[in-house]
Amino acid sequence: DLNMALKRWLLFIVIFTISLTAILSILIYTQAREPFKEALTSAESYTLKNNLLETIDESYVYNSTDSYQTIIGNTKDGAKKAFFIPLKANEEPIMEVSFEEGISKEEAISIVLDGEQESKVLHAKLGVEEVGPVWEITFVNSKDNLNYVYLLFDNGDWWKRISNL
Repeated sequence: DLNMALKRWLLFIVIFTISLTAILSILIYTQAREPFKEALTSAESYTLKNNLLETIDESYVYNSTDSYQTIIGNTKDGAKKAFFIPLKANEEPIMEVSFEEGISKEEAISIVLDGEQESKVLHAKLGVEEVGPVWEITFVNSKDNLNYVYLLFDNGDWWKRISNL
């Protein structure tokens, strides 16, 4: 039956097009992420090779006016530290902070969510802004509004807040 054959070809073309689009999207996404993965791997290798850290607990890219790779881990002495390595080589010096000298991620989240009912934290990142090291806490409040709060790392004071997006 010609009508049935036409339907099968049409179905095949639709499924093939959707599959091709999905595969190409995945390939493009992974290729786009590759430079960030390489930069993080390079930053992690640098901190280990130069004995800045003995172990790495967490690493990620923090974007602001400048972009940094934040590498968090422990030194040979067991001290927890974070290093901020500029994404663009030779742009800024490598900065470091000791967690003994500031507030923890958990403390930062607790400060931000104090008085917030039924809020969900999306992420908490340690990074560098013009005022120095800060915690960037992103959360969704009970009204499903997006909020960004920046706390100073050294004392937990509020630096900036972007509310109800």
